[in-house]
Amino acid sequence: MAIKKPGRWPFLPLPAGDGPVLLCLPYSGVGASSYRNWPRDLDGTLIRALQPPGRENRFREPRPATHREFSESLTGFLTELGDRPYGFFAHCGAVPYALDTAFHLQDRGLPLPRRIIASSWGPPDEGLYGPLNFVDLDRHDFVAEVRSMARKMGGEIPPEMAAMGAEILRHDQVVQRRYVYPAGRTVPVPVTVVGWSDDEIVPPDQVLHGWDRVAESDYRTLTGTHFAFLDCPPGLRSLLATALTPAG
Repeated sequence: MAIKKPGRWPFLPLPAGDGPVLLCLPYSGVGASSYRNWPRDLDGTLIRALQPPGRENRFREPRPATHREFSESLTGFLTELGDRPYGFFAHCGAVPYALDTAFHLQDRGLPLPRRIIASSWGPPDEGLYGPLNFVDLDRHDFVAEVRSMARKMGGEIPPEMAAMGAEILRHDQVVQRRYVYPAGRTVPVPVTVVGWSDDEIVPPDQVLHGWDRVAESDYRTLTGTHFAFLDCPPGLRSLLATALTPAG
């Protein structure tokens, strides 16, 4: 199978060099701009948000219909990194995409991420997490959902943007419900699992257990709600700064 044309995955330019890069996958319904409040560099680790096809500045591109389509497209970009060390940060619904990409890279014999940081997602062999993964897709008000998400992130959203976001969010939920963790497989890289103390969507008691069945894992509890990660608070910054170092 040929590696797919990578497209414009990094939202911001990635300077040449051999230092580590933390690649951040957007969660359901949003794009790379959701990481706009994050630093671009933490103690020598570059931080770059990834922009999947079909959203924001890649809106006209077809959206991946499966996790594997996503992984195949992202792999095209990852091969351009060569031997440069990198890792993934994924929050909530983005976690299965990070896992599937790691498996796809392993199957292709390609360089793996040093680590996956999985935030607000429980052990993947137990299924999906968060109420939105269990609503009736034909009856749920996704426009109201997008507006609610925007308010939780500190702002309002124009009606036309809410409608566009609702369409993307529903698409993401359709794709997510097809995901099944591959039985018997072990994640080929270490996973740092992050639970948030006041997470109202995926509570920490659903997150901070069971990962050791499928991965070499460690657990961290950080202070905040489900969306606290958007501002990259101090506890998260400290974790990220060392996550890709040899001792991380």
